[in-house]
Formats: sequence, structure tokens, C-alpha cells
Amino acid sequence: MSEHRTFPKPVPQLVAREARDRAIDQAWEACKRRVDARDGYSCRVCGRRVVKTLTLCAERLERHHLVPRSIAGPLWADPRNVLVTCTACHGRLTRHEIAPSGTERFTTEDGSFLNADSPFLTFLDSTGHPTMTD
Repeated sequence: MSEHRTFPKPVPQLVAREARDRAIDQAWEACKRRVDARDGYSCRVCGRRVVKTLTLCAERLERHHLVPRSIAGPLWADPRNVLVTCTACHGRLTRHEIAPSGTERFTTEDGSFLNADSPFLTFLDSTGHPTMTD
């Protein structure tokens, strides 16, 4: 053995990246299972029953992040930040035609955030009035 080698050999970057990606996927899958069970496969905005499907239809199950993933940091896989929606309501939330509102919040080192676990979460239209269910 030569003296310039160090053991153990460093883990190749690809192996480390695959392990990180696997952990991310597992965290997101666990979050989705918890959110689906909590919301009972019903849209939290309009109450419509939703189904897991690849077909783009009104009953398609989608998940909305209350704090956008781009700025959420560690909240991206926190069930308190995610809720089940149908395709139509998810589009309205994404376009900011309706906005979530509520008094229950949860706190992390990054701040205080609206809690999707709250059964009292409501949705307001652009005029500040509660949305009507379908």
C-alpha cells in the first residue's frame, strides 16, 4: 500500500446524490400518504371526491403547498403545508383567484405558517369573501 492513499475511499458523488434523491422521494411519499389520509381523498376547497389518476379530469387528486415549494425550504414535505385539491381548485389556488385563510398556525425556526392540519381552514376569493362549494 502506498502512503498517499487514504482509506476508506470517498463515496462517489453519484452514489451520494442517489441516496439524497431516494431520501427526498421517501419523505415526499410519506407526506402524500399522511395528507391523503387526513383529507380523506376529498378536495379541501370544494369537498369534491378526488381520485389518483393520470387523466386530466375534474376529479384528479392534486396536492397544493400553502407555502410554495420554491420558498418553503424544509416545509416542502411537511404535511402541515400540503392539502388535497381537485384539478379545478388547484388551478384557482395557483392563480391566486382564491387564498387559504385561518387562525391556526404552526411555528418552525423559519417562521409562523398557516396550518393545513386545521379543520377550520377556509378559502377566500379575491374580494375577501368565502368561496362557495361546487
